[in-house]
Amino acid sequence: MNKRFFFDLSIGILGLIAVIIFGNAGLSVLALFVFYPLFKKKKPDERELQLFYKTGNITAALTLAAAVVIWYLSGKTVNGHLIGDNWLPLIAFSFLLVHGISGIIIFKRG
Repeated sequence: MNKRFFFDLSIGILGLIAVIIFGNAGLSVLALFVFYPLFKKKKPDERELQLFYKTGNITAALTLAAAVVIWYLSGKTVNGHLIGDNWLPLIAFSFLLVHGISGIIIFKRG
């Protein structure tokens, strides 16, 4: 399961950087999800499912906090791209980044 969270984390980081640099063209990073089935486990046990649901709850709360930060910075321009114009890709990649980080931490701590 940790491979899956590292994959989410890496796509989240690459996606945020790509959207900040290239704007909407940075969404092409989502094409990397074609490799996602390689990291999926066939049958997780009960403990893994419980930790995965806990990760989802924490991810939802932290993604909401990231959305508030993105909304607050929506008037700023980075590399000629207005953050407010790219709010949805930024929130999506923030979700992946937070999901990867929280999953790695929760699965290590138990």
